[in-house]
Amino acid sequence: MPNSVAIIGAGASGLVAAIVAARSGAKVVIYEKNNKIGKKILATGNGRCNITNQTIKTSNYHGSNPKFVNISIDRFNSSVCKIFFAELGLELSEGQNGRLYPKSLQSSSVTELLAYECERYGVEILLDQEVRGITKEKNRFVLQVENQKLYAASVLIATGGLAMPNLGANDSGYKFAKNFGHTIVPTFASLVQLETKEDFKSISGVKLQGDIEVFEDKNSISFGRGDILFTNYGISGSAILDVSRYVGKILQSTNEVNVKLDLMSDYSKEQLKNVLFKRAKKSNGKSVSLWLNGFINSKLATFLSKDLREKNADNLSTKDIINLVYKLKNFKATVVNSRGFKSAEVTAGGVKTDEINPNTMESKLQKNLYFSGEVLDIDADCGGYNLHWAWASGYSAGLALR
Repeated sequence: MPNSVAIIGAGASGLVAAIVAARSGAKVVIYEKNNKIGKKILATGNGRCNITNQTIKTSNYHGSNPKFVNISIDRFNSSVCKIFFAELGLELSEGQNGRLYPKSLQSSSVTELLAYECERYGVEILLDQEVRGITKEKNRFVLQVENQKLYAASVLIATGGLAMPNLGANDSGYKFAKNFGHTIVPTFASLVQLETKEDFKSISGVKLQGDIEVFEDKNSISFGRGDILFTNYGISGSAILDVSRYVGKILQSTNEVNVKLDLMSDYSKEQLKNVLFKRAKKSNGKSVSLWLNGFINSKLATFLSKDLREKNADNLSTKDIINLVYKLKNFKATVVNSRGFKSAEVTAGGVKTDEINPNTMESKLQKNLYFSGEVLDIDADCGGYNLHWAWASGYSAGLALR
């Protein structure tokens, strides 16, 4: 009889692991507490599913030991990923910054083809079946599923993290891990919007391309470039999401994090100063906010010029111009919180990777117990890297589960 493999979670890593293990002859059962598979897959990439990226590097990954990902992302690199999904019948197309999406631009294409492959290889997927506990009894695992006990020779915990609780995310994977002696690196929200002490309601909705720099004890520790969006609660946008894990980590031990925004990153300070001086000479009696309105967003123009309401642009002094340049190039904000797991795309922290075999995803503490995906202390940059980690770690676990 083939081995009995129990996979907890029908997300990205669990589904790939199930397919790979079943292709090698293992008898696989997936237990999924939701009423459908791959709920988080369906939500990624604004419903388009950013499957992977053309460039996958260790530097895209974070955690206590980012090098833990090396074996899996070398084994299941972007080329192997494309071949894997092509074999399922999924064609990919490239978006911005190397992002790869289904050619259909529908995340449902991904889940439906994964489900079909599971069915083709005899994987049993049990929906609305929540595993409430896992113990070890002699040479087998005992799963408490609803009101019954079920058994398996090996178990893969692919439950995901805490991000997106509206899609069913919870801490069950961490509880299972702790019951077998594993350490949980403290978790926090990553790829998430940030709440600020400052009130940005008057410029809510203003979106621009710029830079963000994060400071800890006056030292610059992270830098992001891309969209910056001001909101009623603070700041969002791709640049903000990229640095949010560093902000979240600092917020675990302090109440505030200072960030600096460059709202005119296309200009050097000197270039911007020269442009504003030239514009001031041709302002023709305009108010400062109206004068700026022809150069930057009108809401932002009003916000930045509130101390200059009594002046016309013609009357701006050299000091006034330099102060405006400073505000645009050194826009300060104080982050007091993130929007939390309810808004986050991914969880930072999780099962300590030092306790996991990076080649097989097997626990070093409990034989035949495996972990994959977001439940581990690995998170990544925005751009398909987190989903790629789910596929790659699931692939490694699936090979070992044969």
